[in-house]
Order: sequence, then C-alpha cells, then structure tokens
Amino acid sequence: MIIIIASIARYFLGYVDFTAIGADIEKFITFLAKNGIEIISYTKKEYVFYGKILAKDYLKIKRYAKRCGLKLKIRKKHGMIFDIRKNINKIGFFTGLIFIILFVYCMNMFIWQINVTGNLKVETEEILKSANEMGLLTGTLSKKHFVQNIEWYILRKHPELSSVEINIQGSVANILINEIKKESEMVSDDDIPVNIVAGKYGVIRRIDVFDGQKAVNKGDAVMKGDLLVSAVYEDRHNKLTLKHARANVIAETDYNMEIEFPLKEKIFKKNKLEKTTFIVSVLGKKYYFGYNKNGDYLSLKTNEKQINFLWLKLPIIVTKIQHYSVKENTITHNLEEGRIEAFELLRKKEKETMSDMEIISRKTEEKIKNGKYIINADYIVLMDIAEEQPIESDVPWENSDDIS
Repeated sequence: MIIIIASIARYFLGYVDFTAIGADIEKFITFLAKNGIEIISYTKKEYVFYGKILAKDYLKIKRYAKRCGLKLKIRKKHGMIFDIRKNINKIGFFTGLIFIILFVYCMNMFIWQINVTGNLKVETEEILKSANEMGLLTGTLSKKHFVQNIEWYILRKHPELSSVEINIQGSVANILINEIKKESEMVSDDDIPVNIVAGKYGVIRRIDVFDGQKAVNKGDAVMKGDLLVSAVYEDRHNKLTLKHARANVIAETDYNMEIEFPLKEKIFKKNKLEKTTFIVSVLGKKYYFGYNKNGDYLSLKTNEKQINFLWLKLPIIVTKIQHYSVKENTITHNLEEGRIEAFELLRKKEKETMSDMEIISRKTEEKIKNGKYIINADYIVLMDIAEEQPIESDVPWENSDDIS
C-alpha cells in the first residue's frame, strides 16, 4: 500500500530518468546524500550512473554534477506535469482528465462501502440486512439517508442491542454497535422463589449457602430431586419468608463417558483443478462466467476481491471459485494406533466437558466392536449438583412489597 501511494505521489510531482557519465560517480553520490537529495532508484556501471529523481530536484543536482566533472543527460520524463505539456493541444486528453475528475467527484457522493463494528452476538449479515431494508445500500446517495430512522429500525429488529450509531463519511457508512451486556449468572432477588434440589445422587462434601435455609449437611447422601436448600427461610423472630435460594453444593458422585475411534477412516483429499468460475457482483446483482455448476465430487477454493479506483472502493466484487476433484483414500489403523487416538479423544473430551469437576479416580474399559476402538470411562468426581426448582407457596415472597 505504501509503495502504491508513493508511486501516485511521484506521478503528480513528476520525475525523470537521467544518466551521469564521468569518473567521480562516488563523489557525486556523497554530495547528494550530504545535501539531503533523494535518488528514487539507481544503478551504476563503471563510469555511467543511471538514476531516477523528482523533477524539482533535478535542477539542484546539476551543480553537483558539474563539480564532479560529470555529464548529465535526461533519458525520459514521467508524471502528470509532463503528460499535460505533451498533450496540451489534444482535446481528448483534457476531455478524459475532466471526465476522471467528475467521475471521482460523483462517485464520492454515493455509498460504496458499509462497515459494521462492535457486534459480537448479532451477525454482521443480520445488521446489514436490517440496514438494507431501510434503504442503506451500496450505490445509494449518501445524503438521502435519514440515519436516525435507520438506527431506530435496527434497534427494534434486534432487541439484544443497546445502541446503534451510523456515521456517513463520503462514500463510507460506518455502523457502530453496542450490545446489551450479559447479566450476571446470579439471578436477582426480584425473581421467582426457588428451592435448590439435587441434580443427581451423591454424598455431600461441601455446601455453601448464600440465600435460603440449608436442608442437608456435609456427609449426607442424597438422591436426585432431594431438597438441598429451602426457599422458606425462618428468621430469628420466627417469621417465614420466601427467598430465591442460592448455594454451591459439592458432592462426590460418579460420571461416565464413552469414546469411539474408527480403525478405518475415509480421507478425502483435494486432487487436480477441474474448472474455474468467476462471479462479478455489481450493486447486488451477480453475473457468472465460466463453469457454474457445483458437483458433489468437487471441493471449492474461493478468493474474493473488491475492485478499487485509485483510493475509492467500487461496488464491484469479483469472486474466483476454483473447483477441484476429490481423491478418496482409506487409512487403516492398527490396534496400538487406535488405542492412542482413542485416549487422545478421551483427554480432549475430559477437558471440554469436565473442566468444572475434580476427578478423584478414573477406571477405563477397552474393547473392539464394529471396527471401532471403544473406551468406557467411569469416574468418581467432585461436582456441583445444585439445581434450581421454582416453587409455589402461601408463605409471603420477601420482595413482594417491592412490586407495584
């Protein structure tokens, strides 16, 4: 990108290719460096120096060349100023120049790019779809949009958003999204009253009650559905109220997991390139060139590129799709390889599903069945078995007075 910008700048400023012939070329280069004159690029062959320099600097180096006894000669001139001089009498040149200026000016009055930032939960495509329904599309006049109406519409369509801000700057529309932050997992007190019951059987090893009346103690054995913490709370004045019970109840219980790994696997690999399709999208309309049928036997490789005019992004997207044939291979694993792979799968599944448990012991049973290496794993674990259960009762709900 920097190289492109530099090339454009050189074109507008103008530059020349020149040669310097003489014996003291090294001295000439030293003079230029000391006086801050930049040579764009150069090569040196014995007594001949080939260089490129900005037109405004070429006049400055003449005196340094004269001091070093070098003969300067311009080989070629480049840039807008020289093109204008060269074509000053050609009507077509000025017509084209005026057309380009008007084209760039007119293009800048339309929206060619829409950016969405700040969204994590809501997909960008969904937000763009809502904006499109209100007329915010690429290729539309930037000044015709009443952004406040579009912002309100997007908010109504997506209640999970807290705010939407649309800024239109030239040909670019930026949609800034703020999403509603996820509430704490701890349910607020103005919720319905609930008991805490056992989600599965086990022996209580630790119980931490935050709200409610404890119904079990450390060392108690409980079955699934047994009451652990009651929503009915009795204070020191023997008054009964309902609460939203909260607690962590860690119990020792069992856990089971089964892993299967096939000893024969079918692997599909990309083979040779069969066909290529080009899709040109202009203002939402798609035009297909080349092969445009996607067979099941083909895998696809897609490359998408937006067309630019100078610094301006045009509403033209060219998608190149390469269709490859697929080669099928069968890989056969021996028992030892199958065992290693099965235990690796077991380790990954433990990490995914048992991260909030403490494993006390693990016992595995291995077998081969239907061409698969199977591992049955039985665990003794410490885990939170607390489960909320809404209740109905005649006892007053402690926050009922707060509800109007």
